[in-house]
Amino acid sequence: MSMIEDILVSAQGGKLVDNLAQSFGLTSEQIRSAITELSPALALGLRNAASNPEALNKIVDGLSHPTHAAAFMDHSVACCEETATLGQGAINQLFGSNSAAGQVAQIAARDSGLRPDILTQLLPVLASVVLGGLSKSLGDKGLGPVLGQIAGSGGLEAILGQLAGGGAPTPRPQAPQAQPGGGFGGLLGALLGALLGGGAKGPAGAPPSPGAPSGLPGGLDPAAIQSAIEMIKKTLAQGAPAPDAARGGSPAGPQHAELQDVLNRVFPRG
Repeated sequence: MSMIEDILVSAQGGKLVDNLAQSFGLTSEQIRSAITELSPALALGLRNAASNPEALNKIVDGLSHPTHAAAFMDHSVACCEETATLGQGAINQLFGSNSAAGQVAQIAARDSGLRPDILTQLLPVLASVVLGGLSKSLGDKGLGPVLGQIAGSGGLEAILGQLAGGGAPTPRPQAPQAQPGGGFGGLLGALLGALLGGGAKGPAGAPPSPGAPSGLPGGLDPAAIQSAIEMIKKTLAQGAPAPDAARGGSPAGPQHAELQDVLNRVFPRG
């Protein structure tokens, strides 16, 4: 059983399957089948998001959102309108668009025996519960205070704005092109390194902007943030099946290869 499946079957005190079956008018076996078929897609989406700056930014913010944490614990929260909206936002980050999410549902429908439209309705709920479960897991590893501080400071985007010297959240930039040693880790490392080295500098080593902050709100520790981000990226990557060299780097199995093909169109590899 994968990490994502473990999270889902343990959610809501181990009653998620029965709770969803009742809410969706399905049998518990049908919900288990849906989880089995959708979990690889969620895992691959999380793994790909871990290497995509724009998506990872949103996922980290999701991990610190109290509604996702509550959805993992409480069925009434998991099936409420706010969770559906937040879960759909997470799905759009994981799969890039409603169209890609629809393709994922079509692929999963073949083996689950459920209609694609039902799986499309389930996906946001499962995504929210998974984020809540991942948040709990990271909290158990000691990252709870950091996630709480990120949430209390307006999210990761606001913190990056502070680190970049803006003093306030800035409009989300286009995701930077991957560079050797770069990507999100390189961007964050440069910003944090500048701050830890004695003052916030621009990504290219420019002098601090006028009024650039010498620290972060709420007593946030830049080194702790960087450590937390790296642990989050590692955790997200652990959920996906290992690549199979015999299949050109796609996870083992034809279904996984199809899912990866869909996601590669959203997050092309350099």
